[in-house]
Amino acid sequence: MPGFRLAVCLGNPGPKYQLTWHNAGFWVADVLAREAGVSFTEAGLFSAVTLPCGLEVAKPSTWMNESGRAASTLLRLRDLAPEELLLVCDDVNLPVGRIRLRTGGSAGGQKGLASVIASLGTDCFPRLRLGIGPAPAGEPLEDYVLSRVPGSLQEEASLMAHRAADCVMKAWSEGIPAAQEAYNRPSPGDASGDL
Repeated sequence: MPGFRLAVCLGNPGPKYQLTWHNAGFWVADVLAREAGVSFTEAGLFSAVTLPCGLEVAKPSTWMNESGRAASTLLRLRDLAPEELLLVCDDVNLPVGRIRLRTGGSAGGQKGLASVIASLGTDCFPRLRLGIGPAPAGEPLEDYVLSRVPGSLQEEASLMAHRAADCVMKAWSEGIPAAQEAYNRPSPGDASGDL
């Protein structure tokens, strides 16, 4: 059995933000649902879907910085412990195309993740981060994460979202350590080195 039962994928609601860097978590949720042939249902603070394998995937309907309200509500409604949650979000500290699966740790400056940690009162839950960095020199971080993915990087961003979805499914079916072994390394052709 997997160590988690719920994947909460972070982003900002609405079409305005759909193709912005901060919505990388939503991209993964959408890939998972599309590949399973299922659709999200709105439910107050979040929209959710259960994949045929039994994994529930949710997207908070709150703003990124208030993601903890949705995550804590979901855990309470599903009677789940924090360690049964897999959080999926963007990470400006990783280069575009890289993903990193960890079992716990700090927010690393990601405000949605910080909100979830604060709401749950613990950082002891797995999280999958998608690289969106580095931010251009001199550009405020808040502006960068809300900027649209440039055309030149859209294919790479899409491939990353699909790799992350594959990572979620491997973690679900084979466990976190197996997914870490398979995905916490550069993808073929990535010259940025090991983590």
